[in-house]
Amino acid sequence: MLDVVFRQGKVSRANIARELGLTRSTASSIVASLTEEGLLVEDNSEDDKSAGTGRPGTFVRLNSNYGVFIGADIGVGRLTVVALDMEARVVAQSQSNFDLADADPESIIQQLVRTVKSLIKSLSQKHTVRGLCLTAPGVIDRTGTILRAPILGWRQEPILDKLEKVLPEDLLLAAENDANAFAMAEMYRSKDESTDTEIYIFLDAGVGGAIVNSGQLLHGQDGYAGELGHIILGDEGFVELATISGSFESFIGREAVLARYRFHGGSASNIDEFASAARRQERAALSTLTDWSFYLGRGVATLTSIFNPARIVLGGPVAMLYDLCRDQVMANVRQNLLDEHPIPEIRLSKLGPEGPAIGGASMLHKRMLSVNEELIYRRNRTSSGR
Repeated sequence: MLDVVFRQGKVSRANIARELGLTRSTASSIVASLTEEGLLVEDNSEDDKSAGTGRPGTFVRLNSNYGVFIGADIGVGRLTVVALDMEARVVAQSQSNFDLADADPESIIQQLVRTVKSLIKSLSQKHTVRGLCLTAPGVIDRTGTILRAPILGWRQEPILDKLEKVLPEDLLLAAENDANAFAMAEMYRSKDESTDTEIYIFLDAGVGGAIVNSGQLLHGQDGYAGELGHIILGDEGFVELATISGSFESFIGREAVLARYRFHGGSASNIDEFASAARRQERAALSTLTDWSFYLGRGVATLTSIFNPARIVLGGPVAMLYDLCRDQVMANVRQNLLDEHPIPEIRLSKLGPEGPAIGGASMLHKRMLSVNEELIYRRNRTSSGR
């Protein structure tokens, strides 16, 4: 019932009954219980014109103050923290930078905790903070240990155990890979219960991925599914990374783009500068885009051959380059597929760098809609994002 109310924004008891196949009296009884618990509130702003015959009903909606869910993303050189209310609206957000060369876990945790505590302090006293989901660019096991995050230089880092010692005791903690969290943010934003197979690619310094089928993330046997950035597209990429030579991310990640731009004679310190040069039709930038679109197209074709997805969603700071060479990418996708093979829709996410943090918070919100006792009664504090 909470899920129905969330997806419709506000809805009458009559339409809840119709949506769930319940009698009106049963729906009203459940609504009364959830209202008593504080999860739902009456909305008398207008009558429900679609409630059918009989006396018009009033709407109910989620109580936005019932819970706040924190998403905290350790990105590549930046920390992003967001807070979502019970209606999954962003009510607070903070971002700060850090030097990737000095990204030792202890200093990053200290900075993250300061940011989280400051953000919580800024919230209204009406809000109850239910939990925090940490996201990071690496493989995270079910205990909240970052098994490896090559871009950060971290291995076997028990991140949740360390956070548990310095954050409030009644805060449920969870952890998730940043690309999986980005995928959740996209799905949650659309409120779409798709039955399709979808692939999400998060392009930053590295390249993360998530595979979704019927609205469920595919984690694999040991949590390693979706490591799309590590598929091999050639013998040697455009840049040396801490991962496998010739990997997808060594051709299309941020450092790969800037390295290829230097190879063609250009110079840019970040992706925004490179994109500006490409918009000016600078020759070195256009040559770089040609190379980038070739390998993005080849990678997308490889994934299409394996998963036959309905759509592929590109997100992250580097994804904006797709708009500058969309036709080239699609031509390269076709070139690397057999004739008549279905080509997925390729969509550019509207989410910015805050996407993984929003996704982490959304995962906790999704648990609340299932009336998860951990979030309501604060049991079993530490948990993975899975």
